[in-house]
Amino acid sequence: MPRARQRQKGLKPFPEISDSQFRPLSANDSLAVATPSREAYLVCALRLPKDASTGAELSLSELERLVHSASGEVVDAMIVRLRAVDPAFYLTRGKVQQLKACAEAFELTGIVFDKDFSPVQVRNLTDEIGTRIIGRTELILDIFARRAHTHEGKLQVELAQLQYVLPRLIGKGFAMSRLGGGIGTRGPGETKLEMDRRRIADRIAFLKRELAAIRRHRDTQRRQRLRHEVTTVALLGYTNAGKSTLLNVLTTANVPTADQLFATLDPTARRAILPDRRIAVFTDTVGFIHDLPASLIAAFKATLEEVLYADLLVHVVDASSPTLEREIQTTEEILHELNVAEKPILRVYNKIDRGLVGTAAHLLQTATVPSVAISALYRIGIRDLLEEVARLTRPPLVRCELVLPPDGYALLSRLHDQAHVLATEYSDTGIRVDAEIKASRLAEWESYRVMHGEALEPPNAQKK
Repeated sequence: MPRARQRQKGLKPFPEISDSQFRPLSANDSLAVATPSREAYLVCALRLPKDASTGAELSLSELERLVHSASGEVVDAMIVRLRAVDPAFYLTRGKVQQLKACAEAFELTGIVFDKDFSPVQVRNLTDEIGTRIIGRTELILDIFARRAHTHEGKLQVELAQLQYVLPRLIGKGFAMSRLGGGIGTRGPGETKLEMDRRRIADRIAFLKRELAAIRRHRDTQRRQRLRHEVTTVALLGYTNAGKSTLLNVLTTANVPTADQLFATLDPTARRAILPDRRIAVFTDTVGFIHDLPASLIAAFKATLEEVLYADLLVHVVDASSPTLEREIQTTEEILHELNVAEKPILRVYNKIDRGLVGTAAHLLQTATVPSVAISALYRIGIRDLLEEVARLTRPPLVRCELVLPPDGYALLSRLHDQAHVLATEYSDTGIRVDAEIKASRLAEWESYRVMHGEALEPPNAQKK
């Protein structure tokens, strides 16, 4: 060992350190702890001369909430007024320089706008301002990517992201430069760009096939519900209206909830018992938002199909929201786009524990559609809601008298499951039942039905 150490020239032994050189940390000592860098964003709403000032303010407020939902920090918010649109930057040169000064002063991570720019405009603004330029659709897609947990939700979000990215995929710099046509002008950048586009197109085709398989599976489940005549109810409405909280109250679902936009994204369906003992399946759908991008509606087609086949649409509204009318109008416009506006709709004014805004109180008094006021968080008005759901989904009933065999207790039990039994009378000749039966089920009980003037004798009864 000593010889080996002698051969290692240039190595010196470690100095010995005594225990007296160690001491405990005191309050005056400071430790350099690595903290994650903050994500600071400037939020901008663009307003042209033709736009209303209130619309820009509402858009700015909603954009701030979206940034907070994406775990970003809003350092400032402003309405950018434009006289005209610059084709290269969309903004005027003066506004671009103003935003560049803000980005340097606040050390911004990015600037979020309430509109989507063209790929060339995004590149020009990024190069000039020196920070990320984020459009409204890109911001919503980022939130969706954070909130998707199920396999179906992840597929839908990825499809929406790729459909958004594909037309915006452009070359930048020498590595992906798009050279002109002709001999000797086609470079590696053009090839790489084409390969990226082809890979994205192939991935989009794969995702569409996967989602088509999911839709077929949903169709199978839907046919089973139709065969068993299970009532289906779709909960829909503006994001953060309280749909997931209401689903947790009505059913045994344990969906995570939070007071933020798009807190839950994955669709959930759960069973519940209505006051008239019928089984209903409540389905939570993705929340709506003003100017919902068409690509998102297309990507979430498998989820939104539950709205198409639902027996009743429960439109959940945040009764405490100052933008109540705008949120209701947005939801109704999306329902028209989905061609389901003619379905039975129950409007539910949620969050009455926070107080009703004047608009909500007026709409409740002058309601043209069935309406209920509730607080899902404190379980106020839930019984009234369930009774209204039962009333609106109750199938047409036919009242009739039946005479079952004396030992027909199994038939009587099945009748209780399929109909509303009003009275039952037992005798030696049979079981006389006064019931309200669904019109679709009446043929099953026709042989036991008693018409006026007929003897009250059950079929196949043994004569003495």
